[in-house]
Amino acid sequence: MNYELIINSTSTEVVLALLKNKQLIELHKEKHDNDFSVGDVYVGKVRKVIPSLNAAFINVGYEKDAFLHYLDLGPQYRSMNGYIQKTLKGKQPSASLASSKIEADIDKHGKLKTYYLLVN
Repeated sequence: MNYELIINSTSTEVVLALLKNKQLIELHKEKHDNDFSVGDVYVGKVRKVIPSLNAAFINVGYEKDAFLHYLDLGPQYRSMNGYIQKTLKGKQPSASLASSKIEADIDKHGKLKTYYLLVN
């Protein structure tokens, strides 16, 4: 199988097309006038964990809750979470991310519920 990702970015929108054996299987369009963008970092509250999907719905302040899959946490989740928790508690200045402790990467085959329990 041959996969191909095509990205067309203009001043008004970004279009992503995923091809499998030269046939379109996914198409995503994102306008630049949105209040949010893929890659933005949010602090939110977990509303519902769905173990069968290994995902959760998170309230980040918008009308609809955000969908977060376990693999979207990123390998450095432990480090970022530690930094955020200390910053929210006032134990470190928010500008000291570079001096924060770097934790081990999360297991790519892990479960979201495990990390949800660590945070709450």
